[in-house]
Amino acid sequence: MNDPTIRHPSRREALGFLLGATVATTASPLRAQNAPLQNAPPQNAPPQNTPTEVGVPRLGEELTPFGAVRAGNRTRAIPAWTGGLTQAPRGYVPGRPSPDPYIEDVRWFTVGAADVERYKVRLTAGQQALLEKYPESFELALFPCRRSAAAPQRIYDASMANADRTSLGANGLVLRDAAVGVPFPIPANGLQAMWNHKLRWRGERVSRTGLTIVQSGDGSRSQTRLREDFLSPYAAGDTAAPPLLYRRTILEPREQAGSSLVLQSTLDPIAARTRAWAREGERGRVVPAPDFAYDTPDPVTGGICTADMLDMFSGALDRFDFTLVTRREMYMPYNAHRLTNPGLTVRDILWPGHPNPQFLRYEMHRVWVVDARLKPNFQHALPDRTYYLDEDSWQILASEHYNGKGELLRYAEAHPIPHWQVPALVPTVEFAFDLTADRYVARGGDNGLPPPQFDAPLKPEDFTPEALVRRGRRG
Repeated sequence: MNDPTIRHPSRREALGFLLGATVATTASPLRAQNAPLQNAPPQNAPPQNTPTEVGVPRLGEELTPFGAVRAGNRTRAIPAWTGGLTQAPRGYVPGRPSPDPYIEDVRWFTVGAADVERYKVRLTAGQQALLEKYPESFELALFPCRRSAAAPQRIYDASMANADRTSLGANGLVLRDAAVGVPFPIPANGLQAMWNHKLRWRGERVSRTGLTIVQSGDGSRSQTRLREDFLSPYAAGDTAAPPLLYRRTILEPREQAGSSLVLQSTLDPIAARTRAWAREGERGRVVPAPDFAYDTPDPVTGGICTADMLDMFSGALDRFDFTLVTRREMYMPYNAHRLTNPGLTVRDILWPGHPNPQFLRYEMHRVWVVDARLKPNFQHALPDRTYYLDEDSWQILASEHYNGKGELLRYAEAHPIPHWQVPALVPTVEFAFDLTADRYVARGGDNGLPPPQFDAPLKPEDFTPEALVRRGRRG
């Protein structure tokens, strides 16, 4: 039950604990991996991503091509990275959802509300808030860590090449000389880490049909079925097209069918800003949608999420100062095959207040922690954030969103699965919780629907206002 007297961790408390606990953590096999990052080079400094000093970890050796620590930790709770999942699991049938490759894993242990103090060093402030808000029904099921994130060799090669050449200009807003791979596998500051998330490898293209469901504490829910198309000319090496292209089309409910949104991102917002267009209904007029940015409420989420919470974080980086706080070991959602079981229904997965913890899987993983603070003279409904980025993939796995008083209002988690056939680690469901009320939104659920199509016949011309004009409900 929701207790209105519960006080969620403040932003200052959460960051203070992260820094204090990090200093005390010694599980990493590499020196200073868990220490706060201080005196980092300025965000527009020339590339400094390939260490040459004796004893400093190197990309492709002590570090993976994405900059993750290749070795496991001292307690062996985190194993060494050995390349991720790149082969079909046993029982795979083409055209059907991939079976859970780790179905035989036994639950390691469970973190409940009574265990928060014991495991606080591994928990996000958002997880603590959920455990405290729903002490009788929410818990974190911890399973063995499986470092399943993988990418093609060409992406690894490009990422290591980027380490020698990529830089930021115009106060970190413009990305220079990056191509195909992760731009900053050894990030020097928070902006570089956030660019890594924005341009992380998730395949060149994907088309998927999924559900966005707003679940309330009283059991009521609203449901939207969407088709989402994503194209990455950046990952394909196409420098003529915008680097990232996104389109979503509402399929249900019937009265909204055909409503669409198209986004075109940019590497240089000074030369060419992110562009957006929308169409209302199947035959509506296509109009520019510049307001779909920053803290504009996303209507399909019932206003729980802002526009820049799409994909955990998307859009321009110009309104926040991003600080790279640390890299540390935490309990993160991962290998979420339980959520993709086609035999499950929405009612099975989505409970009032929070998802059914029986179908959630958490593991200990190393994550980069990035603190975001709104710059002076800008406005945003959620001006302070904390992001947790997976070191193996650069996927944001969790994010906390605070108001100007430092009060935690929103918490989001991405629950990813490895698609071995690409290979890529991609969220299957994103949950975003409104901690001021008993409601949350689940984005991307596809139980019983066709699996994501990573070879969809998409091209840049499909992500233009002209394409929206030509297409109807199925566009």
